[in-house]
Parts: sequence; structure tokens; C-alpha cells
Amino acid sequence: MTLKWTIALLPCLCLAQLDRVGPPNSNNALLKNPAAVEAGQRRFLQLCAACHARNGEGGQGEGQGPNLITSWEVRRAPDKELFGFIKNGVKGTTMPPFALPDDQIWELAAFVRSLNAPASAVPVPGDAAAGEAIFFGNISGNITTNQGCSACHSILGRGGYLGPDLSNIGAVRRLGEIREAILNPKAEATPGYRPVLLEVSKGERLRGVARYESNWSLAVLDERGDLHLLHGAEVAKAQFQKRSWMPAAHLSADEMQNLLAYLCRRTTRGSAN
Repeated sequence: MTLKWTIALLPCLCLAQLDRVGPPNSNNALLKNPAAVEAGQRRFLQLCAACHARNGEGGQGEGQGPNLITSWEVRRAPDKELFGFIKNGVKGTTMPPFALPDDQIWELAAFVRSLNAPASAVPVPGDAAAGEAIFFGNISGNITTNQGCSACHSILGRGGYLGPDLSNIGAVRRLGEIREAILNPKAEATPGYRPVLLEVSKGERLRGVARYESNWSLAVLDERGDLHLLHGAEVAKAQFQKRSWMPAAHLSADEMQNLLAYLCRRTTRGSAN
């Protein structure tokens, strides 16, 4: 039995949904200023990396600073509160105050915010139009199929079925997470996207993903968008694969940056350029 699914019925996100709520709307104009974020990063390396590590992942030094990338406290803090954490320190912890001019504190706050913010909230250089062409395979580059990323992923109803929908990827994932997913895809597939080869007729097999599975039944979405509901002995028609369908991308530095510029602006919360 097969059923045609539309993309609208597949709201899943790249990899897995974030297990935390997005940050508050930031009024810190420096966050949109690449020069200010870069200045904050340089100062962070000088003053903060000893405890929080170079990239904010935490666990360094005597203070064992917390991970600033995944910190809920950083994510929920309004800009003024984040500014206060840096300027005045945090009571009851080893976080010291920093006697710096306010503009330098704001630059540090902008960099820390950029570590924790979704990709759509930070400046990402690159040609988004060129990135869109890469995503949809309209180039003669190194993408493994002539459909580019859209062979498996879709954006706003356009694209494939074997990977999560990426229409809101910029609002729910950080820049580093998106980059890592492209360069080093996980061998183990995201739940709901376990890869299978499905026998649809004698001698014909299609790529698919297991959208639901139990001890006696299986729901497989194939690459054409058909949903196959298998029960009992029929489950043997689906052969599970060891690795996800997601390949590592082989792109030039410019192509990668353009693809990131496009994906980071994908959000359903407002218009994206």
C-alpha cells in the first residue's frame, strides 16, 4: 500500500530538533556588525579562552568555564544581562568582573551572543543566490548528484524526501552546526530517517527512509515520495543500510560559504533574502 505525502507533512528539521528554545530577540546592534563580532572574538581569545576555551566550548582552566555555545543561561539572557555578566562577573562562581570600557564589553557580548544564536541571527558572508544554485544542483560542481542537496532535502516544498526539511534551518540551528552537518555528516541517521533499500517490485529497489518502525511494522518513505506501510513478513522487503544517505560535500571554500549563506537565511519566521 502506498500513499503520496506532500512536503507539508514532513516538518522535520536537519539532524534533530534543538532541545532548547531560541534566544530572545536581541537589541544588540553589534551582533549584526561583523567587525564588532570579530573584535569581540579577539578580546575573548585574550581574556576568556583560558576558562571557556577558544571556541566557547568550555571546560578549561581552574575555573572550568561553562560551554557558552549550548548554555541556556546565555541563550535566555537579554543583552543588558549578558553585558552585566561580563562587566560585573557572576556571584557564586569563578567568573570575574572585567574593568573594560563599555564598548569593549558590548563587543564581547556580541561575540558570545553569536556563539549561541541561531544562524539567521548572525551575519554570514557569501552569495546566497549562488548558494541556492548549489543547493538545487544548478552548477557543474562536486555535489554527488545533479540535483545537489535537493535530491534529499526540501525547502518550502521544493526538493526530495530522503532528508529532513530545511525550510527553517537558519532559525533552529547555529552556523557551526550547519557547517559541521555538511562537512561531516553523522554515520548514524537522524531518528525517522534511517536509510533502507526497499523492494517495490521484482528486480526494482528504491532508496527510502524508515519514518516509523516497530517489532512488527514499518513505514517507509521512498525517494519518489510514496509511503509504504509494511506489516509482518512484508518488513523483509526493506533492507536497512549502515550509513545515512547524507554524503560528505566536496565543495570549494567559496562554494561552501555561499551554501552556508543561503541555508543560514532559511527561516519560516519571516522573509529571508
